[in-house]
Amino acid sequence: MRALFPVVALVALLPASPAAGTWIPLPRGDGVPPSRRTTRIFNGLPTGAFPAVAGVILLRDDGAVGLCSGTLVTPRVVVTAAHCFIASPLRVVAAFFPDGVTEVDHDAVAYAIHPEFDPDVLAWADVALLILDTPVVDVPPMPLAAVNPRPRTPVTIVGFGQDETGEVGTKEMGSVRLRPCPRAFRRAGIRRGQLAGSLCWRPRKRGQDTCQGDSGGPLVAGGAVAGVTSGGYPSCPGKLSWNTSIPTFRQWIDAALAEAAEIP
Repeated sequence: MRALFPVVALVALLPASPAAGTWIPLPRGDGVPPSRRTTRIFNGLPTGAFPAVAGVILLRDDGAVGLCSGTLVTPRVVVTAAHCFIASPLRVVAAFFPDGVTEVDHDAVAYAIHPEFDPDVLAWADVALLILDTPVVDVPPMPLAAVNPRPRTPVTIVGFGQDETGEVGTKEMGSVRLRPCPRAFRRAGIRRGQLAGSLCWRPRKRGQDTCQGDSGGPLVAGGAVAGVTSGGYPSCPGKLSWNTSIPTFRQWIDAALAEAAEIP
C-alpha cells in the first residue's frame, strides 16, 4: 500500500455528513529545512505547468519531516489528503513555484480534515484543507470539479518527489485512464464500499502512476481538480491506484471553505 503514513486495521464506514470539521491552528515559522523531500509522479514527465500544485511539508515535534502534495483552490486554501496529518504536525509549509523555478513558501495557519476520515479505514474521506498565512500571488487557483469524470476518461496526475530513478524534487505529470473502482480490493485490505468515494485506475506495467509521497496531489480532469491522491497497491506502478473524489465530498469542502474565509 502506497501512503505517506502507515494505515492498518479497518472499521465500518460512517454515513456522510456535510458538517465542516474543526480547524486546528498551527504556529507560524520562518521556513523549512532544506533537506525536505516532495513528491513526484512515477514514470512522469518534468513540467512547469500546474503552478497551483505545491509541495506540502509537515514538521513533527520529533524533528521528522513528512511529505505530501496539494493544490491551491482559493488564494489562501490548499486541498490535500487527510492521512498526511495522522502524526499531528507542529508546522506545515506549502512550497509553490510560480515561475516554474523560484520557490515561494507559505506557512499554514490552520488545517481541517474531513470528520469521517479514519486512519484505520483506507480510501474513505481522505481529504483535508490548509489555510495559508497570506494569499499566494501570481498563481491562479484551480477550480474544483462538480461531477465525477466517467470511467475511461483520460486524466492528469501531478506531483513532486521520488520517481522511477529514485530522484526527488522535480514537479512531474502523468496521464492515466480512469477505470471503475472495484467494490472491494481485499489484497490491499479494502472492504466492500470503501472505494465508493474514490476515483480509480489500474496502471499499466512500466506505465505512469502515483508513487510514495505523492499523497494529496491532484487528479485533473477538464482543467479542474477531480481527485486527491490517496493510495495505491502494492508498489509503483501497482495493480490499483485511487484518489479521493472531490465531487463526492464537495458539500463538506464548500462548507469548510466558507469557514476558512472568516479565519484571519
